[in-house]
Amino acid sequence: MLPKGTRCVELHTSSVNLDHFYDLHPAEQDLVSHAVDRRKADFGDSRWCAHQAMADLAEDEPILRGERGMPAFPEGVTGSLTHTEGYRAALVGRTSRWRSLGIDAEPASALPEGVFNAIARPEEQRRLRRLARHEGIEHLDKVLFSAKETTYKTWFPLARRFLDFDEADIDIRPDGTFTSYLLVRPVPVPFIEGYWTIRNGFVVTVAGVRR
Repeated sequence: MLPKGTRCVELHTSSVNLDHFYDLHPAEQDLVSHAVDRRKADFGDSRWCAHQAMADLAEDEPILRGERGMPAFPEGVTGSLTHTEGYRAALVGRTSRWRSLGIDAEPASALPEGVFNAIARPEEQRRLRRLARHEGIEHLDKVLFSAKETTYKTWFPLARRFLDFDEADIDIRPDGTFTSYLLVRPVPVPFIEGYWTIRNGFVVTVAGVRR
């Protein structure tokens, strides 16, 4: 389910462990030096995944923080990080091939009451209800939520502006792919292609924009 030519490293964990945080470059540690241990663990684990994923792509340089908190990867590399309770991951690729990449993970459970109506456009709601009825796929509301998060992570490095939930119309398909049609103008790209999966208790979505 990965965009071709990218690398993804995942980490499943059930505890707050600071080992990966303390292995980071001091400049990376400084970004969350005043945070609580749970935040440091999330930060350290996800950046550890990123360093592992880009081991053959670039020198082992610190991944600092860019605009709106997005990770600033070393020259020649683009990528995205995600962390949720029990899961961390990083997706990376070469900038010679990819303009932008995004990844998001969420627990495979229903969205809280009212959230689906808040984040899903009416046409998205109709499509997902039809898909659930015909294909029997569970947690499609969470798939849509995650796909919107991944769309934003992929969009922002290109557009450098916020993208609201209703500014992308996402078509989730039963084969594990999706297309995000961007509804704002002007746009750097008219749509973003991605992949989704549900496994090991998590919804994971990834997307990328090619050169």
